[in-house]
This record gives sequence, C-alpha cells and structure tokens, in this order.
Amino acid sequence: MSQVKSAIVVGGSLAGMMAALALSQKGISSTILERAPKQDRRGAVLSVHAGARDQSSLAHFLRAVAAGDGRGIESWRMIHQRLQRAVEQDPNIQIKYDVRVKKVSQNGTSATAITDNEKYTADLLVGADGGHSQVRKYVNPEQPTAEFAGYQLWVGIVEEDRLPENLWLDQNTPDFMQYDGERGDFLFALVTPGMDGSTQRGHRQLGIAWYDNSRNEYLYQSGAVKKNQVIHSLNGASFPNELKNELRKEAKHCFPASYAKAVEIALENNFMVGTPISEYVATKISRGPITLVGDAAHALTPMTANGFNTSLDDAAILAELTDKYDNGSEIMVEFENERLPIIRRVVQAGQSFSRSYAGR
Repeated sequence: MSQVKSAIVVGGSLAGMMAALALSQKGISSTILERAPKQDRRGAVLSVHAGARDQSSLAHFLRAVAAGDGRGIESWRMIHQRLQRAVEQDPNIQIKYDVRVKKVSQNGTSATAITDNEKYTADLLVGADGGHSQVRKYVNPEQPTAEFAGYQLWVGIVEEDRLPENLWLDQNTPDFMQYDGERGDFLFALVTPGMDGSTQRGHRQLGIAWYDNSRNEYLYQSGAVKKNQVIHSLNGASFPNELKNELRKEAKHCFPASYAKAVEIALENNFMVGTPISEYVATKISRGPITLVGDAAHALTPMTANGFNTSLDDAAILAELTDKYDNGSEIMVEFENERLPIIRRVVQAGQSFSRSYAGR
C-alpha cells in the first residue's frame, strides 16, 4: 500500500490544478503554491478535443471538470475558472495565492518547498510552474531553460457583443479558420462559447492567435527575449503606439472585417498579449519524489494543439501511479520512464514546424 498521503504543487497553472485534482481522487491532499494573486485572467484558446485518447477514469474525470464535453475549442479563461472552482471546493486541496517559491529540495522520501515566509514538506512535489520553472532548475540543473522558437503569437479574446452587430459572425461560422497576413504571418481565427456557455450569435467569443515571425527584433529590444531565451510575455499596455498601428493596419488589410475589428478592440483595451514561443525537449523530468508536469516538463508550440491534452495526461498518469508504488521516489522514477519518451516526441513534432516557420 502506498505511503504517499500529501503533495506540494508548485504553480496554480491548468496542469497544476489538474494534478492536484487527480491526486485528490486517490485520497492524497495537496497544497498548491501559486505566485500570482487571485484574479480573473484572460488567455488564449485551447483545443479540448478528446478523441480516443482518454484511457482511464481519471482522465475522463479531469476532462469533464476542465472542459465539459471535451469537444471543439474553448477559452483558456473558462477552463481556468472551472478548474479553479473545483480546486477551491475540494476538501483535499488548499490553494495559496501570491506565494513565490524560492527553493525546492528532497531527501529521497519527502520534498520541501521554501517560500519567503514558510517551509512546506510533503511526500511528493509537482512542478507545474510553467516555462520559467523554478522546480525545473532543481530537477534538471544541466538543462534549466526552454529555448526561443524564433517567433511569437499575438493572442487575445474578445466578446462578440463588443463588435458592432453587423460584424457578428454567422451562426454557422466554423470554430476555426486561417487567414494569411502580409509578412509571412498568419491568423488562426477562433470562435468559442461565451462565458455563460452560449454558442448563440452575439454571445460567443472571438479568439485571436496570430503567428508572427517578422518582429523578433522588437522582442529582443523590449527584453522579452535574451540570448535565445524567453524572459517574459508582452502585456498589451506596454505595446508602443507604432506597433499597435502596424498590427491594426495589417489586420484591416488582410483579415475579415469581424476579426480586424476584434484585433482593434483587443489592442484598444489591452486584451492582446505578445507571447514569444519557447520549446523544451526534456532530458529528465524527475528527481527523487519531485517531478515536472505541463509547460515545466514540455513547453511546446501551440501549433501542435496538444498542450492541454498532454498536461491532462501528465496529471492522470501521475495519480494512477500512486496506487502502484510505496513511496514518492519510486512513483517518480516510473512517471519519468513512462512520460519522458512521449513528451519528447510531442515537443519534437512541433519543432519541425517551428524550424521551418522561423527559417532556421
């Protein structure tokens, strides 16, 4: 019988919350340490297509919580809100916001996270702290950072009713369309349900995923990328007017009127985020009773449309392994053996696109 009763999850990301929920289904209590304050955040859109991939009851459970019926695409914001609600209602999970983890360690049988004010110890520690993972630096100090893929996404989401009514999309508009820009860039134009779940005309959301390999100089000048490493994303409020005007003009010239207007609204309201894409092909994801999940383990291009599903699989498989092994270190050895070859293939598949698109 497993002796694992507790876990620390570093990062309240989608991957981190799914890991805590999956562990809770096995009777394991978790403390999630999230560095950001609690707030309503916007994001991009995610593919939540299940296909035939969910092979366990845990995977089915996580998809039902996060993505409802698991069809089509949904806004990151809706998925995050569902998971956050489930986490906050789960008696086995405690989530702490505005907590920065400074150091992690382990002694083979337990793991520790040290913050500015407290020390947390548990049987397992799960690093779900994203592409700039602090936990990754401990797990794999020889390969601590992801690499800039050579392009970025301008991402945003706009409620349809912010557009003039004559620009609302037809009721039967496909939920995914692609349009070419004029600089080698292209737009994935997306339609998702509204925040109330409605798919009716005027109540939906328009998602913008604008791939751009032509403005890398700006990324370096702004400090968003340094020495082939992504340092941070670009908040819409920081965009210079010249850049906003360029994006607005190109959208109007190249994209359908509804999406050109959505770009304009996103820029005006600082809903747009510039996200330099990073990729991480892991050589190691576990050390003692500590492991990595989500972007900390496999940062990959959104072009694969696999980020959410791969993170869901991480969470389900990790929790399932707690039934099979007595302690955290044994669990994490098997987790790495099972997951590492798979996540490497997923990231490498995306790299073939990235290298072609970035001209490398």
